Amino acid sequence: MSLAAHHVAAGTAAVLVSLWLLRGRWTHSHPRAALVLWQLSSLALIVSVVGALLSFGLEPFGRGLLPALVDLPWRFQELDLWHLGAVGLGLAVGGWLIVNQLLCLRSTARARARHRLLLQLVATQESEEQGRDALVVDHPVVVAYCLPGRTPHIVVSAGARRLLTDDELDAVLAHERAHARERHHLVVAPFQALRRLLPGNGLLSRVCSTIELLVEMCADDRAARSRGREPLASALERFRANGNGGGTPAGALAVADAPVSARIRRLRNPDEGRLPLAWPLACAVAVAALVTSLSLFAVPL
Repeated sequence: MSLAAHHVAAGTAAVLVSLWLLRGRWTHSHPRAALVLWQLSSLALIVSVVGALLSFGLEPFGRGLLPALVDLPWRFQELDLWHLGAVGLGLAVGGWLIVNQLLCLRSTARARARHRLLLQLVATQESEEQGRDALVVDHPVVVAYCLPGRTPHIVVSAGARRLLTDDELDAVLAHERAHARERHHLVVAPFQALRRLLPGNGLLSRVCSTIELLVEMCADDRAARSRGREPLASALERFRANGNGGGTPAGALAVADAPVSARIRRLRNPDEGRLPLAWPLACAVAVAALVTSLSLFAVPL
């Protein structure tokens, strides 16, 4: 039972860090630091939930989790209904999450592959002037996005090129290149898979929306460093006035997919404040929770 209690304590710590992140006003000023904490606390929470269920269910064996799982096929008759149910639920939750992640990755990869084939048919290469390396789609819809993958593509519509000034277009392309270089699709993918697994407008949806917004802010920061804040803010205003760049394909990261009002305010009124003093402590708590939960799977009791 002590293993389960440790997992519960680790999960509680991860929840507290997550709630602090949701309520924190500093996250928009330091999106990268916030994303690191989100990833650590979310992974710690998932591992601890599965670990707590398995630890409680396998407690009668008096062994560590991994040795007990190995013995389970031959000793399951020693477990009563409560313990057997906990084991089944823990395995189901863990398997459910893994299978869902793999299915979402596969469906997203297929959608991206289909869109790459479509781009080969309908897109033309942007001129090399001013470092533009985007594919142009001759369509009036105002949209610009990054199609991630082993060979990322930056795509911009003809409508967006007509709408934006040269400086604004360069800032938008810099934003999309930031998505490609920093592999932001790998950051949002696990959270998007969870949202597909548990659809709705609850806390999980709010967390996923927060992650997506932070990722966009990270790309905004990189684009602002190379092209300036005002051109990107002005471009976002134009996208907002034209419907937030609707029409982004599945699996892509678009410049105006996330709510843009907060991003525009942030670009024009940057908050240069330091990280909160509690951030190192929150990092330590999240890392300790994750390491504790992972290590408990290998404790040879």
